[in-house]
Parts: sequence; structure tokens; C-alpha cells
Amino acid sequence: MMELYEIGQTPQALGPQKPLFGDNRTLIRVGLIIGAVICLWKLYIAVTANIIWEEGHFAVSGLYPALGYPDIPAGFPLLSRLVTLIFGMQALPLRIVSLMIASAIPIAIWFMARPVVSEREAIWAAILSLLIPPLSMSGTIFYPEGLLQLLLALMLGCLLRAFKTDEWRWWLLTGLCGALGLFVHFRFLFPGAGIVLFALLTPAGRKLWTRPKFWATGGVAALGLLPSLLYNAFNDWPAIAFHVTNRPVWRPELKLMTAFLNQQIGLVTPVFFFGLAYVAYKMAWTKRRSPLALLGIVGVFIFGFYFVQSPANAQIMPHWPFLAYVPLVVGLPGVLIAYADAARSRFNRTLRQGVLALGPLLALVVGIGITVYEYAWAHTEKLPWQWKQINFMRNENWTVLHPTLTAAEAVARQRFGPEVFVAVSGHVPAVRLEFPNRPIRAFYTLGEPYDRFSRFGTARQAWGLGYDALIKAQAGKGVVLVLPDPSYLYHQPEELSFRRELCQRFDDIILYRRVELPPGRNVVAFYTARLRKDAAKPGLAPCALLPELYIAQPPRGQFLEAHAQTNYFGIAADSQGVTRVDILINGKPVTQARYGLDPEGFKTPDALRYDPNWPKLQFDFRLDKAGLTPGPHTLSLRATRTDGSTVEGAEKTLYIKE
Repeated sequence: MMELYEIGQTPQALGPQKPLFGDNRTLIRVGLIIGAVICLWKLYIAVTANIIWEEGHFAVSGLYPALGYPDIPAGFPLLSRLVTLIFGMQALPLRIVSLMIASAIPIAIWFMARPVVSEREAIWAAILSLLIPPLSMSGTIFYPEGLLQLLLALMLGCLLRAFKTDEWRWWLLTGLCGALGLFVHFRFLFPGAGIVLFALLTPAGRKLWTRPKFWATGGVAALGLLPSLLYNAFNDWPAIAFHVTNRPVWRPELKLMTAFLNQQIGLVTPVFFFGLAYVAYKMAWTKRRSPLALLGIVGVFIFGFYFVQSPANAQIMPHWPFLAYVPLVVGLPGVLIAYADAARSRFNRTLRQGVLALGPLLALVVGIGITVYEYAWAHTEKLPWQWKQINFMRNENWTVLHPTLTAAEAVARQRFGPEVFVAVSGHVPAVRLEFPNRPIRAFYTLGEPYDRFSRFGTARQAWGLGYDALIKAQAGKGVVLVLPDPSYLYHQPEELSFRRELCQRFDDIILYRRVELPPGRNVVAFYTARLRKDAAKPGLAPCALLPELYIAQPPRGQFLEAHAQTNYFGIAADSQGVTRVDILINGKPVTQARYGLDPEGFKTPDALRYDPNWPKLQFDFRLDKAGLTPGPHTLSLRATRTDGSTVEGAEKTLYIKE
């Protein structure tokens, strides 16, 4: 029947409808089913996914208990130590612990929501935490994010109860959760700052300053930061140097803010993201006189901080603002229900329900995408070459290098005697080799530029595994040097200087093998050498750790257009001098490079001064007429010396698009 309204009238909202899934008990059953399915799904990813370097970092760091570490507090490494003491240096037990922690997050969110919303909305908040990817994806790897989310929900839940009852137990439990959070990661400072902001900006919050229990709670929470403060004070403040001084690079690039927002909208899904944004407004502003303001201000502050500082981070870390969604999800069920109930016709209600249904559907797409991505990484070498382009992160399987390392050690023993050691360029590649299945003998690190940037060398030196400890303990002995090959070695002055210093400290350096990790963007070189007792004086002799045939562009593993008018370039050097450089595809010459350049934009490094043609050692070339077919190819160089002999450089993999 057609509905008629007088002029000036509008249709009334249809109002509440029959509750979805029936009563609360049925809704809880639905939540448990969803939780069980997601837990099994995440367990599959945990079993499948390659090890990330941070997992090795936590596990190896846990072998050397300390008050803190250069980049993190002591909590997560010590937790890993509890697990590895029982199960050994294996990844799966650590990931199962992380999965168990993440599985408790919905319960903690219900606990946080119950003092400020109805029982049903609290249940729905717990279920939504299973559907919003940033709150549901934790637990697939051994990483602090899940534990931080759990502790934040528990802390805010205790604090809301402390407001209501003023009981010491809730105040002290709030402080305990805060202390544990600060003992796990420095990012837990931001929820604390949000609570302080609530205490400054709201009428209810300002009353807290006169309550001794509030101050006592802050004191208990601060105890979690004390071990890190002591560690940093006695180690020249490495965490400050890394997170505050070295890591941010301020630049007026507003596009980074846009990229940050786009990334978060895509991960959260548009429906849930904009719903949470409206929740933030309601909680922090329209409900500022109610306890909900606490949740809103904490969420807004965390997200706002990372949004404002996004121009300082060209590499956007997507998980940084995930904590913001923990308090905000409490208000999301009410907002979504109100949105559906505000429909003014049955058609409009159906339309609104369809919009809301997009949230879980898009979240499912995100989950499938993550699963496909992890599967692709774990099976890169078996995938069709077209699929390898999606592997945009350097998260290769380093366990495939173990046989090469063992063989290189055997060669080193033949050359230098039975007692040899392993030295890796820096901490990150070292922990990739040390975990899982860490060998009995630990690896030394050589102090690569990133270790100075991140201050990881501070920890390795304390463990007796740094560069200085290496020189003191192993001088005169044989060594296997493990050095990932940087794509732009000669264009990175710090990396170039690092390798030149190594050549002064090691002699009899011979390349054993280069291993390319699928899909070809990362190559690790193994050398056998001997550690000098005294460093050699700088000279003009070629350094075995510096390639004489070097292709800067295209980089390894690049996907190229077959007929792109792109100018590629590199360097060719030799102690006799080079007269010609040929470009080889799959071992066959396809074009001759234009050799003998020394452009103003990049001057040929002094490290190659031994070449009689220095500084005119650079070349450029194009591949547009090389007749390349779609698929994977190898790219290399052949240099002709002045005496007519030739030498070929290492191959790199590239892909030609269809």
C-alpha cells in the first residue's frame, strides 16, 4: 500500500527490529563458532607462513636475558625464552602461544565493554573484534601486537570499573596491565597518554587528579617502564636513538598521510573504518561527560598520533595504529544497529543492511588476501612466475641457506684449520640464520650500517657476539662471511665504506657461493676468509667484497615492461681496464652498453681507483630491442679487458611482463 504524508512531513524511522540471532545465549554461540573457525584459520597460516626476522629477533634475544634491548623492552624476548626452554628454538610453539593470547582478545573486549554498554552490545563488540582484520589477524606469528591489544582491553576494562566502584583491586589491576604493556612494547605509552588526556579534557577526568588511587595506579604502571629506562641509561639510550633520532625523517609529504589513511581503510574495510570514525566522534565529543569518553579519547589519541607523524615515515607500518581500534570497537555495535534502525522504509532498511553486510564480506576478502599472500611466500619457487609479483615484502625463507652455510664452513676448515667461525653482516640477517633450529655455536655480527642505525650492535656486543668481541676472540682464525648483497652498493656510501673496512680486516677472501632467494630480490653471498690480527692499511687493490661488474638498475627481481624506454646503468672495473661491456640475457649477449661514463649526478667511487680508466667506469643501456619474451630471465654482464680476455659478473633475476 502506498504511504501518504502531509506536506512538510517525512516518513518516520521503522525503529528496532527483531534481534539478529535471537537471544544473548544464541548470540554467544554464534560468536564461539566464528571464533573457532578463525582460530583454525589462523593456525593454518601459523603453520604455513615463513619466519619473519622479528620472530628470530625475539627468540635469540631471549637467550640473553636483560632489562631491555635496543629497540624493545624485555617482555616479549623473555616470554619467548619461557617457550624455547621447553620446546627449543622452534617457531610453531611460539606461534601457538601468540595464537592463544590473540584468542583471548574478544573476551577482554567484552570485559572492557560491559561497564558502559548493554550485555548484548558487549557481546556484539566481542564478535566484531573477530571480524575486523586489525583486531582478528593477531596470532599467526609470534609478535607483540596481540598481547598489546589484550592488555589494553583489560586495562581499560579495569579502569572503567575503578571509576565506578573506587575499589583498590580495580585501580591496582589497571596499573598492573599498564606495567605489563610497557614491559612488552614502548607503544603502550600512547594509551597511557590518552588516559592522561582524558584526565585533562573532561569534567569526570579532571576529578581524578585529586584521587590518590589514580596516582598510585600511574606509579604501578610506570614500574613496567623502569627496566627499559635502566637498560637505556647504562647503554647510551639506544631506544631513543633508534625510535626518536634515527628512524623518523620529517618531510612535507602529505601524500604519506593519504597513503596511511588508504592503508588503514583497506585493512579495516570501509564499512568498519567509517563506523569506527563515527564512534570516535560520538565517544570523544558527544559523550564526553560519560565514561565512554575515556575509550573515545584513548582511541582518537592513538590513531591521531600515528596519522600526524605519518609524513615522518616513508615506510608506513600498518600495525602501529591498530591499538586505536580496541577501545573504539565498544561503541561500534550501537552505531551499526542505530544505522539500520534509522531506515524510513523497508527498502531503505534492506539497503542499509546490505551496506553493513559488506563489512564482514570485505573483511573476509582481506583475510583471504593475507592467507594467499602467506601461502605465496611459503611456496614462491613453485608458483607461476606471474604470481611472484605479489611478494612485495622481503620475507624469504632463510632456512634454505643452512646447507650452503654448512658447506662453506667445511671449505673454510680445509683452508684454515678445524677452528672456524661464522660472521654475518648484521643482527637482522644473523637472527634469520640463528632461528629456527639455531646451531650450537652462535654467530658474530660485523656492524653493518643498519646495526649502527638501529643500535642492534649494542646488544650483540653485550652478548659477546659483536664486531669488537669478534676481533678480540677470533683473530688469526678462519671465518665464513655471510653478506646479503645490497642492490645499490656503490650508491650507498655507508655500505661501501663498511665493505672496504672489512677488506682491511680480513684476508684470503674467496667467494664460495651466492644464493638467490626466491623470487630473486635478495641474494646472500658466502665467503671464506681469515681474520687478520691487525687491520691492513687502506690501499688501491681490488676488494673481494666489492663487485667489479655491478648493475644498479634494473634491481633484482624487478618486473619490467618488454618495450619500456628505460635507461639502465651500472659500473664495470678491472685492474687491467675495460674496453667493452655487453649485456647478457640468459647468458647470451643482447646489446652493448655505452661504457666510459662519469655523470655529474653520481661520481664513480674512489674504491675503484685501481682501474686505469677511473673515473670513467660507468655504463648505461636499454633492453627495449632485446626481443625479450614474457617470463623470468637472468641478466648479467660480460666485460672485455684491454688484453682481449673477458670476465662475466653475477646473474640477477628479472621478469618481463606479458
